[in-house]
Amino acid sequence: MYHKSVLLEESVKGLNINPDGLYVDVTFGGGGHSRRIMECLDKGHLYAFDQDADAARNVIDDSRFTFIPQNFKYMKNFLQLYAGGRLTASWQISACRRTSSTPRRRVSPHASRGVSICV
Repeated sequence: MYHKSVLLEESVKGLNINPDGLYVDVTFGGGGHSRRIMECLDKGHLYAFDQDADAARNVIDDSRFTFIPQNFKYMKNFLQLYAGGRLTASWQISACRRTSSTPRRRVSPHASRGVSICV
């Protein structure tokens, strides 16, 4: 086990997940939060970033999941490549409430399909 996910249910509940939405976990690690988000998705998709080789061992085998073994500083480029036309060009970034010691951000394009960034 990588580690126990902290505030798992509270974090996922705070995302108010759209089952058909696009989500990004920029600190995949052991995949605990990502696995819980995946349980909430129907036609949605989760993109996960982590440059740690250990994290790659925790990849989720699901067609709705894409693991990107890179630093999330490349997130915009990768999302344009992987998510393509499913994202709009204009993103509005607003702060989400903190649910742990790591700040969380939600990114929502001006479209019906939101993209949430889970840090």
